Amino acid sequence: MGEIVLALVSKELKFCELTSESTSGARIEVRVSRNKKTKLPTRNLVYRSGILINHFVELQKFSTRAQKICSELNLKKTWEIMNRNLEKNEEHSVEISNIADLLELETNQCLIAALYLHINENPLFFSMSKNNLVIHSPATIEAIESKRIKAEREHKDELDLADRFNKNSMPTHLTDHQLKLVEHLKNFVISGESYPRSAKAIDLINRITPSSQGNIQKTGFKILETAGLFNLDIPHELETLKIPTAFSDELVSNAKRVIFPDQDWKDLSDLPTYTIDDESTLDKDDAFSFDENNNRIWIHIAGVSAAVAKNSIFDMEARIRKSSIYLPEITIPMLPREISEKISSLELNEKRLCLSLALDLDEDSNLVNSHFVKTSIKTDQSFTYESADRIFSDTKHKLHKTFSKIEQFTRSHSTKRGMQGAQIFNKPDTMIKISKDGNISVSISSPESPSQKLISELMIVYNVKMAEFFSTNGIPALYRYQPSSQAILPKEKSELLNWYRASKYMRPAKVSVDSDAHSGLGVELYCQTTSPIRRFSDLCLQRQAIEYIDDGTHCYEKEDLSNIGFESEIRTKEIRQYESKRKKYWLLKYLSQEFLDTKSPTPLNATVLENHPDRTAVIELTEYLIRGRCLLPQKYRPGSLCVLKLNGVDLWDQTAQFTLV
Repeated sequence: MGEIVLALVSKELKFCELTSESTSGARIEVRVSRNKKTKLPTRNLVYRSGILINHFVELQKFSTRAQKICSELNLKKTWEIMNRNLEKNEEHSVEISNIADLLELETNQCLIAALYLHINENPLFFSMSKNNLVIHSPATIEAIESKRIKAEREHKDELDLADRFNKNSMPTHLTDHQLKLVEHLKNFVISGESYPRSAKAIDLINRITPSSQGNIQKTGFKILETAGLFNLDIPHELETLKIPTAFSDELVSNAKRVIFPDQDWKDLSDLPTYTIDDESTLDKDDAFSFDENNNRIWIHIAGVSAAVAKNSIFDMEARIRKSSIYLPEITIPMLPREISEKISSLELNEKRLCLSLALDLDEDSNLVNSHFVKTSIKTDQSFTYESADRIFSDTKHKLHKTFSKIEQFTRSHSTKRGMQGAQIFNKPDTMIKISKDGNISVSISSPESPSQKLISELMIVYNVKMAEFFSTNGIPALYRYQPSSQAILPKEKSELLNWYRASKYMRPAKVSVDSDAHSGLGVELYCQTTSPIRRFSDLCLQRQAIEYIDDGTHCYEKEDLSNIGFESEIRTKEIRQYESKRKKYWLLKYLSQEFLDTKSPTPLNATVLENHPDRTAVIELTEYLIRGRCLLPQKYRPGSLCVLKLNGVDLWDQTAQFTLV
C-alpha cells in the first residue's frame, strides 16, 4: 500500500506511488510505473495527496482525472477576479476552496493535484504553498513574463548558434547571450569539467554534435577551432593556472625607482667578469671571474634581495607567482622586468650587486677554502654558449687559459660527484623559439658543450657551498635532497636509453628544512640558491644568507621556510609541467610543418627505449628529443636505432603517429 504523490523525476513532475521513506527523512522511494521504482531526495517530493492505494491502476485513474481537470483550467480569469481588490504589488495566499468556488469545482485532492500540474506548466498567475494558492501581483507577473521571454530568446539564440556552428557560418555579430555561450565553451575547453559552468558548455556541444563520442572537451575544441574561435598557439591555460601575465602599474612604477645600496659591498668591478647564457636570455643572474693573483675563482649570483626587501610589494608579488615562466612563445618573469631584466640582471658594463662565492685553489686546482662575500661587480664580456665553446677550442684566444683553468676545477668536481653516485648524463636539450610572425625554429644543444658543463658545475658548487654554509652556522634553510633509488642499472651505449631508464627508477627530489643527501647529484648537502631572479625560494635563501653575513641573524625561521618550500614545490611543479607541455606542443607543430605537410617528407631517426607485449615500442626522436610510440618488429630492442616516417600529429592530445620506414 502506497500514497499518491507528485514528485520531480528527471526534472519532470510525475504522479508516483510513494512506497517508502528513509529513517533519516532525506530520501524516498517511489514507483513510477508498474515495474519500476526509483529513489529520490525528499526535496523532490512536491505534493502528497494522502490517498493510499492497493494497486498501481488506482494511481493511473487518479492521474487521468487530474490531468483532465488541469487541461480545462483557465486561471487567468480567476486571477483577474481575485486581483480586483489587491494593491499593485500586494501578494497573499488563498485557500483552495476559494478557487474551487470560482471555478465551480469540488474541492478535493484531485483538484489540488491538477492545480499543481497547471501551475508547474504555467506559473504566471499563481504559485502553490502548502496546498494554498499565492496570488501573484501584477509586478510579479511582469517579472515572470519578462523572464519567460528572456528564456525563449536565449533558447532561440542557442539553437541559432548551434546551427551556425554546424554550418560553419559564424555571423559577424553575436548576441550577448551567444557571446556568453562561446565564452563558456572556451573555458570548458581549457579547464574541462572543473569549470563551474561546464554543464552549459556540454549542453551546447551536444546540440551541435548530438552523436559525438569520445572526449567531449576535445569535441568542443574542434567546434571552436573550425569556427576560428580557438587557437592552440595561444597559452590559454595560463588563465586556468591563475598565472598573471602582467604587473600592476603600481609595481612597475615602484620598480623604476629602486636604488641599490652598495656601501658595504666589496668592490670587484676591476676584476674581469664574464657571463655565459643562451642568446635569448634577458635575466642574467650568474657570472664568474678568475683572480690569477690569488688563484681564486669567483661565482657571482645577482643580489636580487638587495632590491626586493622582505614583505615589500615586490616580495609579496614574487610569493604569489613563485617562479618565472619560460614558454617558447612568451616569458613571464617572477619580478617586474625593471628588476629582473634591468637593475638585477648582470648586464654588460653595468655595476651590479651580487652574493659571490670565492673558491681558493691550490696549484693543482684543488679547492682549499671557500667563503661568501657581498660584492659589487661589472660584467666585462657576455658570451653565448656557442661563442664560449669556441674559446675552449681556440688555444690562441686571450681567455683560453682562464676558461681552461676554471674548467679544470669544474671537471674535477664533477668527477668526484660521479664517484659518489651522481647520475651524470650527456643529454642534449631542445631549444624552441617562436618569432613575432609565428615562425618556429628548433635547435639542439650539444651534450658535449664545455661552456654549458662549466656553468652547470659552477652552479652546483655554489649551491653545495651555500648548503654547507647554512648547516655549519645553524641557519634555518631549505635543503633539496633525493633518496637513493637502490637500483643498479647497466650502462648502455645510448645516452638516451641510459637517461630514460634512470629517470624511471630515480626517486623524486624533495625540499625540506632538514638536511639530507642528494643522491642524483652525488653530494651530501644541497640548496637551490642560484636563481633568485627566477625562483622565490632562491630569493628567500639569498636574503637569509645575506642577513647572517651582515649581523649574524636570520630573517626566516624553520616554520616560515617550511611553508615557503611547500607552497613553492606545488606551484613550481605545475609551472614546470606546463612549460614542458607548451614545449612539446610547439615541437609537434614544427614536426607537422616540416615532415607532414610536405610532398617528400624526410625520414626521422629514432632510438628505441622500451618494448611492450603488444609489439608497440616507446621511441625517442634522436634529433628532436620527443617521445612517441610506434609498432615495430621484435628485432628492434631497447637501444636500437630505427628510421621512422611521421604519419600524423594531434596537437590537442599532443601525440604523434609514426611508422617504420
